[in-house]
Amino acid sequence: MSGSRQLVAVLLVASALNLALMVPGGFVETRDFSAYSAIVLAAFNVFLTVLGLGGLVLGYIVAKSGKGFRWAGVAGIAFVAVYLLDLGRIFPVTPNPMSSLLATLEWIGTVLGAALTVASFTLGSTAQAAGGDKAMLSKPVVWGLFIVALIIVAFATRSAMGV
Repeated sequence: MSGSRQLVAVLLVASALNLALMVPGGFVETRDFSAYSAIVLAAFNVFLTVLGLGGLVLGYIVAKSGKGFRWAGVAGIAFVAVYLLDLGRIFPVTPNPMSSLLATLEWIGTVLGAALTVASFTLGSTAQAAGGDKAMLSKPVVWGLFIVALIIVAFATRSAMGV
């Protein structure tokens, strides 16, 4: 595996794992989101879940096939946007403050996302020219990821609503 594929794959996985630490109801995210409707919370949690699980899948695809650098760059932008919107108290806004651990993880996520964006767009053009093995996910893996995503969204939405 080329160095650029490896770097982008590692940044994708690190970004996804960092995001996973911040699932509402988990170890770090303890704010109260009950002022938001269930639909808004569910939509936001679907986005975050797709970003997180998609980052893991994309990391595998980039590492295995050397394809997906543009999508990795878009994911990097999405990671940065999510964290800066929260750090800037734009969305989501909660009555209780963000913990210092959560703020630290969001700043780390912002740096990881920025590095992912830069690496994906600058290194991707040379890495994709080199090519690689075809990376496919089997149907059972795809269905498994879908079920995991549903569980994550349900758990995060219920936890964020204080249910």
